[in-house]
Amino acid sequence: MDPLTTFSELAEALTAAEAAHSTDEAGLAHSFAAVLANSDALARVDPGLLLAQLLADPRSWPDQSWRNYFGNASITVIRSETLRVDVLYWLQNASTLHKHVSSGAFLALSGRRLHLEYEFSSPDALDEGVTFGALTATSRTMMREASVASILPTLTHELYWIEKPSVTVSVRSTQLPERSLERPHEFIAPGAAYLPSAFQSTSNLQRWIDGLGVLRLANHGLYLSTVETALALVDPIHVIHVLDELCDNPETEVASLLERADRMRADNVIARLAPAVPEFRRRKLLARVAARCVEAQLLTALLWAGAEGGELAALLKAEGVTEPAAFVRQHGEALYARDRRVQPYVDRALSSLR
Repeated sequence: MDPLTTFSELAEALTAAEAAHSTDEAGLAHSFAAVLANSDALARVDPGLLLAQLLADPRSWPDQSWRNYFGNASITVIRSETLRVDVLYWLQNASTLHKHVSSGAFLALSGRRLHLEYEFSSPDALDEGVTFGALTATSRTMMREASVASILPTLTHELYWIEKPSVTVSVRSTQLPERSLERPHEFIAPGAAYLPSAFQSTSNLQRWIDGLGVLRLANHGLYLSTVETALALVDPIHVIHVLDELCDNPETEVASLLERADRMRADNVIARLAPAVPEFRRRKLLARVAARCVEAQLLTALLWAGAEGGELAALLKAEGVTEPAAFVRQHGEALYARDRRVQPYVDRALSSLR
């Protein structure tokens, strides 16, 4: 069947599902997921041919919002007044840890992805953009091709795409009753939620981050002194974004800088946010690893996810690995031959399997 015909039929099924659950967000999400899971034609769509067909004639594309900033590429194939269907091609390794604000569902059309879900509870607002709480991983699962997951407005999750490109079909309700003003947050362990720069009311924060990046490349000493001055002055949302930016610098350098900046402030913002630096560093490092083989990329995904012990062994065995420790040792050596900074994470995973 022609891929675009498949999506036309999908639109009819989604519209019917929407009509049956117009006021029930959970029911709507699960109904969308059932439509995706039951679409035999969609499961047979070739994502490469689909992309070629879409790119060959973009005149029929629905209008696509600038706010849909994820995917490489992301193409809207269905849009109505109340729902949107996107085909998302993923070339990067990992998403951020983020929360949704609408109901929907997504299907793994091509490629495996590790899917982590979380709970964030006991919030303690530091300011408008940063909130502290308890961030707890509730599940780590492998989504294979044709796997489907519901999207609820309570969903807090992240993904690591193993094969490249991985391809997703995403369905979103564009009806946001009580949440029309709510903006998606991102999260970082041990327990902070923050509004990413893409959802700020102005572009000031993103321009500031971009400027710091240029200064770091141009003059590292001037960059460090500028960051130290700024950290003594800026609000919490700027602090948490610069902690993410800083994690590319040596650990001792960052620790010393944060200690000096903390002494300059009258509040405890840096002391409360500094524990996020190791987590930013781990996630950014492992999200950038380009392994030479898919087995090493699988190991990178599991290290990124923080899987250890029995859970790590179970996830590997589910992917056909009979000797998890030998697998981690072999492919871990290949990973830290490419980047020595990976070694502590490999060593920790190995220790957990003993």
